[in-house]
Order: sequence, then structure tokens, then C-alpha cells
Amino acid sequence: MTQLPAKPLSLPSPPEAVLAPLHAAIARAQAVVEAETEALRRRAGIDLKSFEYRKSQALLDLDRARRSLPSEGLDRRTSEQLGMLRMRLDENMALLSTHMSAVREIADVIAKAMLEADSDGTYSRPGSGCLP
Repeated sequence: MTQLPAKPLSLPSPPEAVLAPLHAAIARAQAVVEAETEALRRRAGIDLKSFEYRKSQALLDLDRARRSLPSEGLDRRTSEQLGMLRMRLDENMALLSTHMSAVREIADVIAKAMLEADSDGTYSRPGSGCLP
């Protein structure tokens, strides 16, 4: 008796109605991240605290939507959306890192200038232009 090869077991994708809240949460998260990234690119004066709050809220929404999903996995569309969100987050993180480095440099220059302005020259090196 010949045995037929076993077919791979494929689990059905969750229905769209179950995935819709996750898709909406992904879209909202991506919109917030893209808005912040664009503001950072324009070097506009932005309220980072507001974006921090909105991104935290988006993360909470994503977590809640994920919890409502069955454990068997995600469909291709959802995986692609999450991959796109990940790419947007990586881009956002790189721009935020650059922004924070610039802020640190400016803060260092200001702190140094303030220290020099406060100094009365008592501890200056001889010949540095300060009177003894």
C-alpha cells in the first residue's frame, strides 16, 4: 500500500473583521511616525513632547489590537504593513538620533560659554589673555 505524501498543514488567516482593528492601528502609528519624520526633515520647530505622546498612544493601540488576534499568526498583508511601519520607525529613529546629537552639541557650546562667562579668571592658565 502506497502512502500519499502528507499535505502541509496551513492554518487559515484570521478574517478581515478580526484584522481590521490591527490594520487601523498600524495606519495610525505610521501616520504619526511619518508626520514626525517629515517635521524633523523640514527642521521645523516641532513639539517633540506631543509626538512622544501620540507615538505612545499608537503603541498602546497596536498592543490592544494585537491582543485580540488569534495566536495562529498574521496574514501576508498584515506582515507587509508591519514591515513598512518598521522601516518608517527605523528612519524616524535615525533622524531623531541626528536631532538629539545636534541638540547635545549646542548644549555643550552654551554650557562652555556660560562657564567661561562666569569665570573670574582665577583658575585660568597664564598667558590665556586673562588678567592675574
